[in-house]
Amino acid sequence: MLLEIREKAQGWFAWLIVAFITIPFALWGIQSYLGVGTEPVVASVNGEEITRQQVAQQVRQLRERLRNQLGAAYRPEMFDDATLRRQVVQQLVNQEVLRQTAEEWKLRAGDELVRQNIRAIPYFQKNGRFDVNAYNIAVRNQGMSQRAFEESVRLDIVMDQLQRGVSESAIATDREVNELVRLRDQQRKVAWLRVEGRKLIRDYQPSEEELKSYYEEHKRRWLIPERVKVEYLLLDPDIVGAGIQVTDEALREYWREHQDEFKAPEERKMRHILVALPESADEEQVAAARARAEKIRQRLQAGESFEQVAKEVSEDPGSREQGGDLGWVSPGLMPESFEKVAFSLEKGAVSEPVRTPFGFHIIQITDIRSGGEGSFEKLKGRIEAAYRRQQAEQRYFDKAEKLADLTYENPDDLTSAAEALGLKVQESDWFDRRGGKGPLASPKVVAAAFSEDVLNEGHNSELIELDEDRVLVLRVVEHEAEQIPPFDKVKEKVRQALLQEKAREQAEAEGGKLVSELSGGKATLEALAAKGGWKQEGPVFIGRTSTEFPVPVVKKAFEVPRPGSGGRSVAGVPLNQGDYAVLVVSEVKDGDPSRLADDQRKQEMSRLAQRKGAAQFELLVRDLRARAEVEISESSGTEAE
Repeated sequence: MLLEIREKAQGWFAWLIVAFITIPFALWGIQSYLGVGTEPVVASVNGEEITRQQVAQQVRQLRERLRNQLGAAYRPEMFDDATLRRQVVQQLVNQEVLRQTAEEWKLRAGDELVRQNIRAIPYFQKNGRFDVNAYNIAVRNQGMSQRAFEESVRLDIVMDQLQRGVSESAIATDREVNELVRLRDQQRKVAWLRVEGRKLIRDYQPSEEELKSYYEEHKRRWLIPERVKVEYLLLDPDIVGAGIQVTDEALREYWREHQDEFKAPEERKMRHILVALPESADEEQVAAARARAEKIRQRLQAGESFEQVAKEVSEDPGSREQGGDLGWVSPGLMPESFEKVAFSLEKGAVSEPVRTPFGFHIIQITDIRSGGEGSFEKLKGRIEAAYRRQQAEQRYFDKAEKLADLTYENPDDLTSAAEALGLKVQESDWFDRRGGKGPLASPKVVAAAFSEDVLNEGHNSELIELDEDRVLVLRVVEHEAEQIPPFDKVKEKVRQALLQEKAREQAEAEGGKLVSELSGGKATLEALAAKGGWKQEGPVFIGRTSTEFPVPVVKKAFEVPRPGSGGRSVAGVPLNQGDYAVLVVSEVKDGDPSRLADDQRKQEMSRLAQRKGAAQFELLVRDLRARAEVEISESSGTEAE
């Protein structure tokens, strides 16, 4: 048949076939013919489209940032894709609104500014200088052309111009700072009592029927999530090093070759005088502090006692009473600029003023002692640990490669790999998608344990890199699907939950009565506490960040209306464990702005202006978005606008 077609596919017949193929391509394009459409659109802003691919890329980057920021605390299930996708879509819509606004306002970034910003990116530098090869490789790894990357940097600069132009135009007045301090540093005189729910229901014993009914109504509360038990092989330098044979001869050789590692560092006994200065000080403040430090140094050069001058003028409360004495100091304990000078001075010498984040220091070295070398016998334990680690690191990568090969060749067994490499097969307790303990807390381990191949097929996982020098291979040995345990297994938990709920209900009811009595002026808090046998605390003055009382009590105390002269404000608030707090605010003392020093007032004004600027920019974004034609598809997981 094919041969017959081939013979006839010549002349006019061939041209007819070509026509049949060409016409659909010309009319609808090859994408339509092959079933490949345009990229699905998730949202649009004034006609400019945001595609599903853009959203997916941003979601991946957001997950990576969260993983880097949270480290071991990161759990994939904490951030489901739908939630992240909704957040990313909203961010991309806002970015597109701002991009169009910047274009409309004719904000620009020149080529030279773009180049300067790229050269300043640390990732593209080598030995403190811009490296073209590093730049080219990094851009290529992102799947971008240089032109595309430069345009993305240009857009970032323009967006930064827009944001800073709005946020940095905000100002804070003295009146606003005064009001801020008045409210922030405000103190309120509070007394409160705790209504204990458990005390109110001490005679209550729920029946079997009540417990079963409560269990049925709240079944999901007792849900046991899907979980697994795994066995695993862990490989790290410590495990590898444990099997290394060690001889005195090898240790002595290692000690001779690494003498510098076992020398104690030089220590210096020193004292200092501090002229305190905020890290954010302006030029005028820095100049004034430097001048004061110079005058102090002149007094020392004139022969005055360092100890007496330190006691008189040093602004370091920790060392002033000791004449500035800091004791013996090893390298690495002090700020870099301080240490650089201190370890270059001769014994008895006094330094020039040295600037650190704390201010200006004048340093004197009173004694020096070198660490010297310890004997082999004294250091043998340290030498052996270092030797084992060096040998283990050399063998680690070879064993890791063999571990990967052996567990792949025997996909449903870890024992053979363990025997070949001298490792121990370890078994975990039950853990769910939140992770297990130790190395099993890693999100990489969780992802592998609950993967299709490992969970359902029973295979070994691939080699999991926990960090630079730890790898792990696992296999699932037991698996339980999500389940609600039978009543008998959780009966005691059900009892405790029901008791707590009853306690909360009774405490809120009783607390509500007490609040009504106090509000009506029929009783005092002291009388009600004595009558009910409740413990009263206060009255005392507390601030907004006070830890003296429970957080809900402090929060509620600053939410109630300011009491009038001779009056009081009364409120109630639930506490943990089914208790309830009844509180009385009887007096208010506002913060005093006049106590702010000039530099403190400047700092408060700067911080307040920053907060106002950020709020103004957020309002601008909301307004611009409200004016734009924004459409979000339902399939994006967000509400359409």
